[in-house]
Amino acid sequence: MTLILCSCHQTVDSNMSVNQPDPLDISSQDSSVKPQSNFYLFANGTWLKTTEIPPSQSSWGAFSTLLDSSLNRLNRILDSLAGITNASKGSIAQQTGDLYVSAMDSAGIEKKGYLPVKPELDSITAIKSREGLYYEIANEYAINHAPFFSFYVSADDRNSLINVAHFDQGGLGLPSRDYYFKTDSSTKKIRDAYLAFITKTFLLLGQSPGDAAKTAKSVFDLETAMAKVSKTPVALRDPIKNYHKIKVSSDPQMKKLTTVLKIPSDTILVGQPEFYKGLSSLLNNTPLETIKNYLCFHVIEDDADYLSHDFVDAKFTYNKLLTGQTQMKERWKRMTTMVDRQLGDNLGQIYVQKYFTAADKERINQLIDNIIATYTERIQQLDWMSDSTKQKAIVKLHAIVKKIGYPDKWKDYSSIDIRRDNIISNLCGTSHFEYNRSMAKIGKPVDRSEWQMTPPTINAYYDPTQNNINFPAGILQPPFYFSSGDDAVNYGGIGLVIGHEITHGFDDQGRQYDADGNLKDWWSAEDAKRFKIRAQNIINQYNGYIAVDTFHLNGELTEGENIADNGGLAIAYAAFKKTAQGKGNEKIDGFTPDQRFFLSHAQVWKIKTRKERLITMALTNPHSSPMWRVNGPVSNMPAFYEAFHVQPSDSMYRPDSLRVKIW
Repeated sequence: MTLILCSCHQTVDSNMSVNQPDPLDISSQDSSVKPQSNFYLFANGTWLKTTEIPPSQSSWGAFSTLLDSSLNRLNRILDSLAGITNASKGSIAQQTGDLYVSAMDSAGIEKKGYLPVKPELDSITAIKSREGLYYEIANEYAINHAPFFSFYVSADDRNSLINVAHFDQGGLGLPSRDYYFKTDSSTKKIRDAYLAFITKTFLLLGQSPGDAAKTAKSVFDLETAMAKVSKTPVALRDPIKNYHKIKVSSDPQMKKLTTVLKIPSDTILVGQPEFYKGLSSLLNNTPLETIKNYLCFHVIEDDADYLSHDFVDAKFTYNKLLTGQTQMKERWKRMTTMVDRQLGDNLGQIYVQKYFTAADKERINQLIDNIIATYTERIQQLDWMSDSTKQKAIVKLHAIVKKIGYPDKWKDYSSIDIRRDNIISNLCGTSHFEYNRSMAKIGKPVDRSEWQMTPPTINAYYDPTQNNINFPAGILQPPFYFSSGDDAVNYGGIGLVIGHEITHGFDDQGRQYDADGNLKDWWSAEDAKRFKIRAQNIINQYNGYIAVDTFHLNGELTEGENIADNGGLAIAYAAFKKTAQGKGNEKIDGFTPDQRFFLSHAQVWKIKTRKERLITMALTNPHSSPMWRVNGPVSNMPAFYEAFHVQPSDSMYRPDSLRVKIW
């Protein structure tokens, strides 16, 4: 595809030919709803009324159709590679094609039942001591499992040039620690289904119904005890309170753990020391048999999708209470996603060769430059920030590194032995490769060219320790970017995404990192206080929104994403106003340029979501639900009020005293 962008002093041609369809889906709009009453429903209401969510999906809309398109592209690549039977060992074609073939061999997988993971289960069953337990935990981490806690290698938040080992809380089977304790009927139903899933797993492993129920209850009780010493999702959002550098030589339990994991450093980061204190007590005092049962269950839970249908079905029966799906996604979609996850750079190389050009990359780069220039002006004009902090903010803004489309260098997976007839062995091999690659980074300089997402991914992200923004090739297409679209549509779409990711560098978490990516306070005390007041107003605003039924959004959990949504849209709009179309007032399909900008923003979030998924999101997801990602930010923007003539008597109206402007 071709992207049409230029510098701030030039503009995209906003005159679409008569044969060219409008990138705005006008047919989605509901004329019975006033934009001043509910802008989201005005923009998308007819589509929401008439659209049925496919039974295999938890939601459907702009993101979903783009994801489906991407999966179809990837699947065509994989089908082609799978047909190559004479590719040289270790080549991209051999590894990627054979991994996919092994995953799609449903008949062979069915015959094997759970035998492919039996060696792992036998290793767990053979544990005779607490010391043996620690070694088994280390073995599990090396081959695709993550029991009891979260361990990974990444930059030191206070010394972002060097990689260190991070230890965070983890090991729970339910979506978050709150699911173990909430008493509403929806959560109780999910807890019951999770316990039933554990029970079914042990039935399938050969236990009697009575024994399986007792075993499952012991595993669930252990996880509940772990949840009690875990922080809430909101508490995990504070980067300072979740940063603790320790010397393992002075901590016997962590010393034991780092020894079996073979971590070549005496210095580690522990996010939640109180969790590890509690976990240590549990590992030392819980019956060994219960711990072994916990490990066995999570091996099966992790690999269920790649075992016989009874294990697949057991997991889906539980998961559908979280998602609302009534059918499982097609196997080819699930396995295509798996290959992208395990061999992302192999598949990504082929994807970008076919679907993303150097011209695409350059044109997106120019748009980012436009938005950063606008962001600079916005910071300079802030009425709540001192000049000294403004200058530091601008330094950080201009230090942001842009990463577009795909990495500059690709991972070399050629050493991994991948075969066509054993998906579990292949998963262990690819995971072990990644584990060893991560371990080799400890104590070494951070490679800032690495990506955390694969090129086809429909997403984008900001990395605070590297101070960079990342836009995979997958998201650089409709409904975010239209090669033939007018400026209003593109700034309301991909411009919003760019502004959103940049703003993450200045949200409640990102603002605590400096231009070099170090967790370091660069704010004056008074400016920090003013920021927190405005951020609290964002929290208050979103706390008032209902996700579904009686479930409200959690303004503290979603604070960072809401700041990014509000800031991103405001910056994208300001950048749009520099274009010829933004300066004019020529209507297209009956809408002014400003109206088209806001409608494009609403079109991006044209998503219909099942009730179950909305509840799960409200409890665990740092993003607000789609309606409020539209109505929340626009209700804070005077330009929206002008564009759609919003009056004090209208539902979308927020008094000046309540409108939030941070960036």
